[in-house]
Amino acid sequence: MSETINHWCIICGKGYHACDACSQIKNFTPWRTLADSALHFQIYMIIRDYNDKKISRQEAKDALLKTDLSDMDSFKESAKTVLSEILKEEPLKSPKRAPRKKKERHDLS
Repeated sequence: MSETINHWCIICGKGYHACDACSQIKNFTPWRTLADSALHFQIYMIIRDYNDKKISRQEAKDALLKTDLSDMDSFKESAKTVLSEILKEEPLKSPKRAPRKKKERHDLS
């Protein structure tokens, strides 16, 4: 079996070898054709579901916060862009107040 690079991770861009001919790969771990690790495949699936509007930004954020994103600096720019969009903090919105009533002025002269 050759160990030549025949796949590139969709998340980090790293080249790796995955045996496309092995029935075990085809039946049990097809994620190896897209990502170099199960974690990167999991991140890919969250991004895909978010982009396809199958999950909301908050659902994607909640799922991503349960994963290890410590190597995010090594991700491809396209992945980092979407992850930054999902993970961004929204500014707190202050509740709208009812308009104040004007106080009537009484002339005491």
